[in-house]
Amino acid sequence: MEDENKRRFQIYFSGASLAFGLPLLVGEIFGGIADAVLSNDFSVTFSIIYVLLHLIGGLLGGSLVARNVPKQEAIKSGAITGMLAYLFHQIVYFVFFGAGVIGDPYTLVTLVGGSVAGAFLYKRMGWRLSQKS
Repeated sequence: MEDENKRRFQIYFSGASLAFGLPLLVGEIFGGIADAVLSNDFSVTFSIIYVLLHLIGGLLGGSLVARNVPKQEAIKSGAITGMLAYLFHQIVYFVFFGAGVIGDPYTLVTLVGGSVAGAFLYKRMGWRLSQKS
């Protein structure tokens, strides 16, 4: 039982790391490039890109975790992955940027929602593919 819990923690941790790390890296690179090239009217566009990056990160993290858990636990695993990714986000942003970034609701909704949606879509598509063969 101990090995199963350790394996499951590793799966959740890796999915949450992907769900958090992808938007962080792409957002920082894109923000640095755009800041050097574009004018000050970039804030609305960057906010949309920020939300979309976190949604895509959540979708990828949730779907990769759903590959390794039983079908009946897909939604739960997506929610756990999204919450872990949000926890990583809060810790890293607090360390880098200070207490002013704590409690971003857009990040919470997109990471958790994206992870749950990714897990759900993966399980649904995986079930459909297995039915065809």
